[in-house]
Amino acid sequence: MLKNMNKIKVFSMMFAFLAVSSLSAQHRGDLFSFQGLTDFNDNDAKAASMAGAVTALSGDVSLMFYNPASISDVKNIQIAVSGNYLTNSWRENQNYKPNRLFVTLPFYLEGLYTPNPEQDGMFDHERLWTDDNLIDSSYVIREPILGLDPYSEEAADWKESQNKFTSNNIAVAFPFTISGEDFTVSAAYNNIINIEDLDRNQTYLDPHIGYLGYGGDIGRVDGVDTMVMNWSSFYRKSSGNMDNIAFAVSYKVAEILNVGFSMNYSWGSTDDILYLERIGTFHLMDQQRFKFWYQDVYDEIKGTSDYSTTRFNLGFQLNLNQFKFGVKIDLPYTLQKDWNYTFTYTDSIQQNTLSSKGTDKFNFPAVYNFGIGYTPVDNFIFTIDYEYAPYNETTAEFEIPNPTFRELPDRHSFRFGAEYSPIELISIRAGYKDVPNLFIPDGSAIQTSGPSSKSYTFGFGLNTDYGKLNISYEMRMLRYYDSYYSNTNYNTNEFTNLLFGYTIEL
Repeated sequence: MLKNMNKIKVFSMMFAFLAVSSLSAQHRGDLFSFQGLTDFNDNDAKAASMAGAVTALSGDVSLMFYNPASISDVKNIQIAVSGNYLTNSWRENQNYKPNRLFVTLPFYLEGLYTPNPEQDGMFDHERLWTDDNLIDSSYVIREPILGLDPYSEEAADWKESQNKFTSNNIAVAFPFTISGEDFTVSAAYNNIINIEDLDRNQTYLDPHIGYLGYGGDIGRVDGVDTMVMNWSSFYRKSSGNMDNIAFAVSYKVAEILNVGFSMNYSWGSTDDILYLERIGTFHLMDQQRFKFWYQDVYDEIKGTSDYSTTRFNLGFQLNLNQFKFGVKIDLPYTLQKDWNYTFTYTDSIQQNTLSSKGTDKFNFPAVYNFGIGYTPVDNFIFTIDYEYAPYNETTAEFEIPNPTFRELPDRHSFRFGAEYSPIELISIRAGYKDVPNLFIPDGSAIQTSGPSSKSYTFGFGLNTDYGKLNISYEMRMLRYYDSYYSNTNYNTNEFTNLLFGYTIEL
């Protein structure tokens, strides 16, 4: 009993250490939560090439993922399959700015100067000169590279990328008539989310002297009191997939009105790692007077997470001569996360390791999608979709309290698409979407909405007697910066997705 109590005590201390550190450092240095679990994949190449602006469209089995009412206009048995090849890349460029209190300290943080371990604990001004004598010729500050686009690959301090091929979905739809009433049922198996969440910070400061929101209080540096500031490297990554089984039924209420209902059961897992690796410690004493020590401290959380949820959707469509209207409602649902982690603390003297399990739950609100399609001339359609997701109503239930979990901003996103068929055999498509992310960068003037990912899509369809072949390509870009008194961090995420699908009718 005493041994178990000691384990719990060690575990609690380790977790509290990481939690407090995350609170008092850069915002995106958060503990594991539900990151990467709110953006669903495009599961149809036609829809993807129109940026997903298809809430009002119907007639293809794969559109069941966008609106369950859309399968009402399937005339024959349909079978659809799809796959995709995607790439993801991240990069960061941290620019530190000299300040009047510590002119040379930013050179350490930006890597323009590498301290000599043999000089640990020396004042910065003593590392080069003592009594007019040169003592360290290695104290050389590299010149920063100027004139580059701060978001460019050439300017990046750090890069990471990945690519993979996945089978995307298989779906089947079956229309039938009962007592003169038209119904359609469909079922599908699909990869609903490629979970690739990544957050890192090479200059994780605790407290952060360049940002008052993270414990910084430069007024304490007055030559009497000393401020101790830890400098660490933070890294968090979750990588995996969520699969989904979907069932939908639709009913053609009238020639112009479709209604539908769908149920989705989703499950998946991720490999998770989070670490905080101490680089060193600054002792800030007075203007231009500080000392630096290297330190060997390493905190890590590593393990796996299993996810499961059941979601329900309602759909409506109104089809007029030149206009189509669609509504899809994702009802509130709960996502369960069962985690199994090993916590490790290491310093120059000891290493403590403890394994633990737990369950977290995330309660998401209803999400609303509205779509309009307009056909000004034959063989051409223009579509607009709007999504309203009141994510600030999201609540969380953590096995262990997570002080880094923050209220999410609401999300208002727009999608635009177009399709033109110059001949019956070929369809040409394009689209654009603007989707805000669910975090607020530090120092942002806008606190009600996250930075937007902007996507440009295009593709084509080939209609033959043997089926329909659709191919789409998406280019997505996210750029934003965190702004502090001491530095600006420029962050970029680039994503591409080549998706192809084939549909046959029996």
